[in-house]
Amino acid sequence: MDPVARYLEVFDDLQRRKRWSTGTNFLRFAALTLAASDAPEVGAELESTAKVLADEAGGFSPLASAIRHSVAALLLRRGLDPVRIVHRVKETLDLFKRHRLKKGGLHPVLAALLLVLDADGETPSEATVARMRAILDRWNQDHFFLTGVDDYPMAAMHATRDLSVEHLAVEVEQIYQQLAKAGFSKGEQLQLVSHLLMFSDAGPREAAIRFERVAEALRQAKHKVRESHYDEVALLVLAGGHVDEVVPRVLEYRDRLRAAKPRPTAELAFSIAAGMVLAEEARRVETAADVTDVSTLRSVQAMIAAQQAAVVACMAATTAATAAATS
Repeated sequence: MDPVARYLEVFDDLQRRKRWSTGTNFLRFAALTLAASDAPEVGAELESTAKVLADEAGGFSPLASAIRHSVAALLLRRGLDPVRIVHRVKETLDLFKRHRLKKGGLHPVLAALLLVLDADGETPSEATVARMRAILDRWNQDHFFLTGVDDYPMAAMHATRDLSVEHLAVEVEQIYQQLAKAGFSKGEQLQLVSHLLMFSDAGPREAAIRFERVAEALRQAKHKVRESHYDEVALLVLAGGHVDEVVPRVLEYRDRLRAAKPRPTAELAFSIAAGMVLAEEARRVETAADVTDVSTLRSVQAMIAAQQAAVVACMAATTAATAAATS
């Protein structure tokens, strides 16, 4: 099915079933995750899974907050039991405490969730959490004024990869500095980009060059590339494909999403469209190629991991924006 039509079908199903207190924007991210599934009816199951998450986690947990529907979508996509996941996340947060990592608040919980998802619903090893701590410490050496608790999810994603901490840090910094030299604004968003582009197998220099090309093509198409769009540009790089094909596609998806009601903001529409392009490419690679090939498997896994991380980043950003608007 056409990816936009499929997404809107899923989103409409979620909208019809939503409670008055359920945030529409979080349902948009849930729909992005579930649209990649072939399940015909997901709305009722999403509501029940989100309720179990909230009940099991307790009222003060981020898993009981507005993000619960987006998290529930991730669990449904993976076929994981929400009760078991809540307990595994709590166990992982206890590991965080033992390794002198913060365990309270949104970002630590999302990081713990990502580690549990990577472990197929089990508690990650002590070694993985220790590696996450080592990655954060190393990133802090390069950017002590930027690195903080909001980097926990990306550190968790990279902690599960077979790459030395020093090698990871050096290449992340190469990407950051190359893009800063090219005129992209330094700060937390550019740091997030450097973390995301490490999922590319093109190498740091080529990944940064591709980022520049995609950003320039978007500008040429009259799409203003703000700092808040940097992570979406990174997703388009990870999707692969020629820039002359990828950029028109994401803008077409953006415009079609903007034409549907309830109408998302331009920023949200672009974010969802970029995630849609990446998911589409991941599925194409997974189904069209021989997935027994090691390089193909890694490519698919990297795409899915990047999309998962991007959904988590979007959830965090939307939560922060909602908190700012109500404070």
